[in-house]
Amino acid sequence: MNVVYADEEPNGLAAMVGGLIEANLRQHPERRSLLRPAVVELAAADAGVSIRIALSPGRVSVSSGSSRSARPGVRVLADSDSLLLLSSAPLRFGLPDPFARDGRRVLAKVLRREIRISGLVAHPLTVARFGRLLSVA
Repeated sequence: MNVVYADEEPNGLAAMVGGLIEANLRQHPERRSLLRPAVVELAAADAGVSIRIALSPGRVSVSSGSSRSARPGVRVLADSDSLLLLSSAPLRFGLPDPFARDGRRVLAKVLRREIRISGLVAHPLTVARFGRLLSVA
């Protein structure tokens, strides 16, 4: 399974997240079942970059920047370090594990609004699937 980049030269966040998803799908082929139609946007406020990940069965498309054409179902806004923490925090049911130290760190950042997740209430399954797709834990 290859991740497709919409840009000839993806920004650093797009390359990192795309590479992470590709490596996870290669190491854990069972995670391909997580690829259901969804659009997720990640924005690193401190770096001034954002990416859009379009998921569909058998395909992951990563593009730099945000598109005005279609609104993402889930949008995550955080600083770069917090976005990295999201991928390394242990999960329980696809969400950060409150019984693990890094899981509690993520949840505390969400409660303090240092990590903002738009669409969490409307699309909780998409958030959980995307969390498992990114997770290296």
